[in-house]
Parts: sequence; structure tokens; C-alpha cells
Amino acid sequence: MKKKKILILTIIFNFVWILCFIVGFITIKEAITRKIDKNVFVKHMQEKGCSVINLKDHKEYSGIGDYLITDKETCPYSISYTTFNNKKASKDFFSDQKKDVLKNNPNTRIRKSVSVNIFSIQYYEYTTSGDYYKSVVYSNNSVLYASANKQYSDDIIDIYNDLNYSYDITNDGNKLMFFSAFIILLIIIVSMWGIEEKIRNSGWIVLIPYYNIGCLSKDILGSLWYLLLLLFPYGVIIFFIILLYNIGKVFNKKNYYCLLTVFFPTVMCPLIAFDDSKYNKNN
Repeated sequence: MKKKKILILTIIFNFVWILCFIVGFITIKEAITRKIDKNVFVKHMQEKGCSVINLKDHKEYSGIGDYLITDKETCPYSISYTTFNNKKASKDFFSDQKKDVLKNNPNTRIRKSVSVNIFSIQYYEYTTSGDYYKSVVYSNNSVLYASANKQYSDDIIDIYNDLNYSYDITNDGNKLMFFSAFIILLIIIVSMWGIEEKIRNSGWIVLIPYYNIGCLSKDILGSLWYLLLLLFPYGVIIFFIILLYNIGKVFNKKNYYCLLTVFFPTVMCPLIAFDDSKYNKNN
């Protein structure tokens, strides 16, 4: 009966975090701005009294699709919108624009940076406000950059909003993704608490950073030397794969069970933590 209750609770918690993750991911994806149509950008800036020049008509730029920029003669602020044919070109261009935004503005009063990078969804934003207002946004292989005297900062913000080229980091998708991560963390803490309770009769160990990893390494893997893996790139992944597999081993689980623990830790670890299996340090 106890195993059945543990299984039901585990399934419920995993269902909740997976559902929150999926809904949050979709919500964030919908919130991230798409590429602006070239004609929409040109028309919108012309309505603001600014002529737009496509620099691609005058010079060839590698990897760039369109390089639209406002004419200094007709516009009190500088805005450019650039689209790219490949990610490397867009990232390099964005990196240069970001450096321009963040430097040479010593009297900055407001500095905002937003980063969203989930699978194929990428959005980065950097904004400073001092003697000059500067902002650069990267999204979907396109970059929108603005620079203006501080008196025009509200105008720039309105343009970004009008073009729907902004992202609110506090949206519901982020909250759901955070809640999903919180549930996963909760499952892991509770599971490791139960496992250490079986091993040392001291589940509280999992609440102490670094010490908890050391104890798990010694109890599950039999040595602290495995912690050296954490010093290398991708070593963390390798360490936890070895750790998860051997959690099943030291509790006398069969090989298929150990493999399931590696691939589905939020399901299998709670079952190991609260079933009737006994710790066997010789495995």
C-alpha cells in the first residue's frame, strides 16, 4: 500500500512539472517577438517623420539580409533594424552592438538586461539610460538597435512597443517555467533526503550545499575522487549520470532499474528513497 501511495504521488508531481514546463515553454515562445517585416519597419518610421535607408543597397554585408537604418537628416534619433541569413553573423553583429550600448555612458541611471535562451528560442536585450538612451534587442536572427539623446527615450520605447519588439520577463510563461523548476528541485531534495535517511539516518545532509554532494559521492560511489569530474566541461553531467545509475546499484536494483533512474530521476529516485530496499555499500 505504501509503494502504491508513493507511486501515485510521484506521478502527480511529475505530471504537474511537465505540464507547467510545456505550457510555460509555449507561452514564452508566443511572447518572444518575431522578425519585423521590412515594409512594416519602413512605414512605421516614415510615420514618425524618419526616412529609412537600406545599407544593403549601397554595400555588401556578409550574412546580412537587410540593414535598415534611419536617415540622420530626417530623424532626431538613430534606429537600425538588421536581419541575418545565419546565426553566426547575427550573434557577431549583436555582440558589437551590445558593446556599443554598454560603453561610453558613464552617467547611466538605469541598466537593464534580459536574457532568454530556451532550446531554439533566443532573446537578448540590453538597455542603458544616461546622457544617452541606448537599447539593443536580439530576437530570431534579427537585431533592433536604438540610440538617442535622453529626451527622446520615451519615443524609442514607444517605437519598440508599437513594433511589438519587446519582451516582458515577468510574463506567465516565466512563472510557469520557474514553478516547474521548483517542483523538480523539491522532488530531488525530498528524494535525496529519503536516500540519506536510509544510508546515514541523517536526511538533513541534503540541505547543506557542497557537503551534500560530497556525502552522496562517498555513500553512493564509494569515493570523493569522483568530485573532480565537476571541474571539467560536461563533467557535471557525467558525474550525475554515474551517481544516478549507482543509486540503484547500492539499493540492490537490477540494471534496467538503474538505467531508468538515469533517464527518469524524478520518477525513480522517490521510489528508491521510500520503498523497502536496503542500502548495500558493497555494491
